[in-house]
Amino acid sequence: MRPLRVALTIGILSAVGSIAGCMQHSAVDLEKPGHMPEKTIEEIQEEHTDAWMAIPGVVGTAIGESHGKPCILVFTASNTEQVRKRIPATVEGYPVVVQYTGEIRALEKP
Repeated sequence: MRPLRVALTIGILSAVGSIAGCMQHSAVDLEKPGHMPEKTIEEIQEEHTDAWMAIPGVVGTAIGESHGKPCILVFTASNTEQVRKRIPATVEGYPVVVQYTGEIRALEKP
């Protein structure tokens, strides 16, 4: 399952490109000057991805940028309030941005 998630994350990043700065939803800037999170954003994304992927409508996660700072992206197949309200605005000091992408399918091997 992990290789599929990695492949989906890489595919999503390739397909979505720079994600236009993750500015579809405003992110809360909770980081204070001089404050460093205890974990890397990659560690935090990895820890929470399984729970987010268990939410119906969530199709992937990635790391992006919002307002010039790192953020965690949660990609959804449906753009509904029911999905968005189950995803926190921040996790361990990093903003979480919900990005509607629609369904994502793995490419068939030639």
